[in-house]
Amino acid sequence: MNSLHMNRWLTSLLLLTMVVGLLLAGTGCEPEMTEIRLSPSNIKVAPGETFTMNVTIKRASSHYPAGIQFDLTFNSTLVTVDSVIEGDVFSESCNSTFFRGDRIDNEEGTISEIVCVVTEPGCAVSSSGTVAIITFTAGTETGSSIIGFNYIKVGNTAGGYLGCRAYGGTVEVSHP
Repeated sequence: MNSLHMNRWLTSLLLLTMVVGLLLAGTGCEPEMTEIRLSPSNIKVAPGETFTMNVTIKRASSHYPAGIQFDLTFNSTLVTVDSVIEGDVFSESCNSTFFRGDRIDNEEGTISEIVCVVTEPGCAVSSSGTVAIITFTAGTETGSSIIGFNYIKVGNTAGGYLGCRAYGGTVEVSHP
């Protein structure tokens, strides 16, 4: 095959591969993912009101998480974080866990390195449930704040990463 025919053949093969990839995208051919969500995903509160949002995990059927780490961001002019406590999904599945949620920066609008890890060797989460419960207080200003996830890592008992999707939420602070 001469050089011109070889280049055309390779170009055609590349185009065919791209077209097939585009056709398969979004059809369920992508791998199953564990989902991390805020619940409720949207909440409306009055200025000064205290409220909670749960971080939940819905594991993919083939995933057995043994730990999770993530950061959350929020608009600190509208809401502040009062506390982050451990949910029950990891402790219900295993006898011992490590939890950290104390790296709250209400000036920057971040909670850094929220961690929940199973410390019982070989144990992993076999159900879906609540990872963390976050208590917020709305400020005096009105508006809408996105509560977003950053730097999410979900791991298995072997220390490998599991694919995940994260769904943040919004808080609307408004007068009743």
